[in-house]
Amino acid sequence: MKIQAITKKDKFLYGDFLKNKKAKTLVVFLSGLSGSRELPLFKSISTEFLKKGFSTVRFNFCTDSDDTYKKSDAFKTIDMSFSVYIKELKNIVDSLNYSKIVLIGHSFGAIIAMLFLKKYKKYAKNIKLVLWDPSRLPWPKKYVDMEKNLLKIMSKTLYNEVIRANSVKIFKSLNQKSCIISAKDGGDKDAKKYASQTKNRGATKLYVIKNTGHCFEGAKAQKELVEKTLSFIQ
Repeated sequence: MKIQAITKKDKFLYGDFLKNKKAKTLVVFLSGLSGSRELPLFKSISTEFLKKGFSTVRFNFCTDSDDTYKKSDAFKTIDMSFSVYIKELKNIVDSLNYSKIVLIGHSFGAIIAMLFLKKYKKYAKNIKLVLWDPSRLPWPKKYVDMEKNLLKIMSKTLYNEVIRANSVKIFKSLNQKSCIISAKDGGDKDAKKYASQTKNRGATKLYVIKNTGHCFEGAKAQKELVEKTLSFIQ
């Protein structure tokens, strides 16, 4: 799948769209900083969701870091900012035109999902929000400055955003019915921080999967991840 970008006329977004002809709901997978569709976790699980009656899409925001299908007319990470991420996510959602959406954000993808719902409030009633081992902003400036490879690919705009934004406050402001699933050996402390500070704690489901890491490694962990997610979105 190839979609014309709306923030830059000469750029395109590339993705894998799995269509279930009977589906009324689209599951959108959002991965880390580069937003790559090649995350193994998404590649294996998207087909399982298709079998359960959902259409799914996983796509690239940009293709210069961990994607095997690099395209010269795709965004690079240096092009990205919060504004570009969320406008292009809206572009994807609007292009596929489903009445119901599930946003599944993993790691930094969770941040993108939150920012999208904050900006485009009219979508909230038709969207279910699922966060898989979400990142938490702000990232410490000292940490980001030490990551030389990150600084090489990140724009100044995005750099300033990730060291200043407070994602817990953003999540709290949404008051969105949500499901947060974290990894015990990953970002479970960040996940608990989100869940504990929501306005309506009963609207947020929090699960912690043991014996796995940030990308939910292992068949047992991924089976539990799918089961917990499906129980929330079905």
